[in-house]
Amino acid sequence: MLTLDALRAIRILATFFCIFFVFPAYFFPFGEDSTAIARTAGNLARALLIVTLTSLLLTRLKIFNAATMVLLLFGGLLCAWVRKRARLSRNWLTGLQDFTVGIVRLTERQASSRSARARVSPPSKPSRWSAAFSTRERITGTFVVVLISIGILYFANPLRELRLSQPEQYESLLRGRELMVNLQGIQRPLVFPAVVASTAFFSSMDPMQVTRFLAPLFEFGVLLAAGLVIRVCTRGMVAAMVTIYLMGTAALQPFGNGEIVPVSTAEKLEFVFRNSLMRIRGSPEWEIGLLCLLLALVLLASWREDSLQWDLLVDTACCVILVGMVSQFLLLLCVIAAAVVLLQPILAITVFVLMCYCLSAYAALSGGSAIPHEGQLILPLAAVLGIAGLLGFLEAKLIVPKGRTAEEMLLVACAACAVLWFHPRSFSGQYLEYEKAARETEDIANRFPKQRWRVVAPTEQLAETLGLGGYEDLADFVEKYQDQAADPQFVIPDAPDDLFVYVEKKPFQIFSREPTVVPFGVLADTTYRSYRSPAGRASLEEAALKLCEEYRKSHNDTQIFFEDEALRIYQVHRQPEVATKKGG
Repeated sequence: MLTLDALRAIRILATFFCIFFVFPAYFFPFGEDSTAIARTAGNLARALLIVTLTSLLLTRLKIFNAATMVLLLFGGLLCAWVRKRARLSRNWLTGLQDFTVGIVRLTERQASSRSARARVSPPSKPSRWSAAFSTRERITGTFVVVLISIGILYFANPLRELRLSQPEQYESLLRGRELMVNLQGIQRPLVFPAVVASTAFFSSMDPMQVTRFLAPLFEFGVLLAAGLVIRVCTRGMVAAMVTIYLMGTAALQPFGNGEIVPVSTAEKLEFVFRNSLMRIRGSPEWEIGLLCLLLALVLLASWREDSLQWDLLVDTACCVILVGMVSQFLLLLCVIAAAVVLLQPILAITVFVLMCYCLSAYAALSGGSAIPHEGQLILPLAAVLGIAGLLGFLEAKLIVPKGRTAEEMLLVACAACAVLWFHPRSFSGQYLEYEKAARETEDIANRFPKQRWRVVAPTEQLAETLGLGGYEDLADFVEKYQDQAADPQFVIPDAPDDLFVYVEKKPFQIFSREPTVVPFGVLADTTYRSYRSPAGRASLEEAALKLCEEYRKSHNDTQIFFEDEALRIYQVHRQPEVATKKGG
């Protein structure tokens, strides 16, 4: 199973990189002075915006499908090929001249180098070990080790678990499936569902598989973008690596269990600073917004200092539009920080950090008892950027001018701190279902004809089955039929060929215990009462188990499809004579 999931991950990630990095390189020509980082960031920003807008437009026209996307892709590649051919046909003579001159100059250089080697004795070769362990290569090697370690942390759980590790990922998956069946209107989230749907079409993979591998990929991209901001704004290589390491290995705050609500001013301020020490995982859409915000700062800093190319401004505009699609809060931060970058890049980091803390503190002190959710998500990034920005400033002004030895000592000191106090920690997911529930749903979708079956299960299964089969909420199912299940004459109305009822013998617990503080709006929500509350879920599963057992005893068309120590799935197979009677 692990090998198969690894092959799926490779296929999905390869498709994603082709769509958002390789193909845009043919569509959007960049100037010769553009750096590889600027081109890569620009390709990603433009591709994300185009894919999102195209998906929404095609959905409104009810023609968003794999065939349409493939035609558009090949049409774009054909236009890019024709444009390049036209440019080559106009400049073929100049190219031939340049090629001839290059051959002549290469021959002259080789001849002069051979004569110089004949006259001058060869110098002594440098030590092999000294060449292998230069300061730059040590930093590069450490950077590779950091990336591999963080990559293992981020992709270990998705490779082992088919179920999604965050509640927000189910919403994105549902929106992506709605796009694929041309149901969704224009509502958030917009960007990540469009990416999921497009990648699923091109890779011919289920959106569930695409979501579980692309979500950690965008989280990983935020780490790289944060390190890139520090590198561009402070010129500190060690500081950039520290940024990536701290963001990638910071402990994630567990799913809340009703912690104490701050009341006084001092408690609220303490709550603001305490939240910056524990990273909370945001939704995939939020991670894309953060990624585009950081890339906008990088592109603006590159435009200001290096080449003043218009392509960089176009890419920055694409990033800002994407940020606005994700969150108005992030858009405010992006616009102000971008304006400061044009004045002084290093000052932009300071302004960004202060804005994050000031806005969160103001929100906590003015109205609510705690800071908003968006503030809790942005504070850890602000804290890391603040620390790394100071370190990068010191590295550029004090460490680098003193030579390689000082830079190596800084690298050793940071590595020692990482080993002693900031060692990597495994990330625990905020799961909403058993792993076997997700696996069996996938098996049902593969084994039974499309749209000829229905699952009766908690709300998470809606996102996993939309477009493949039917879905019915377990709480509604129990409420409607619990009094009729024991009647042998009762038949579930409008049942498909196969009906699967998910019953948890051991109710899945999202909280380790019942929360002590729950807002009234959450408490009144039927999803919370039935599936999030430990007591409510236990009561529902007990009633569902009783209903299914009574129905199985009085109906011979019901059997157990799957069972383990925690989960049991009942299958109701519609008999041919029942279908005939209903048809008559």
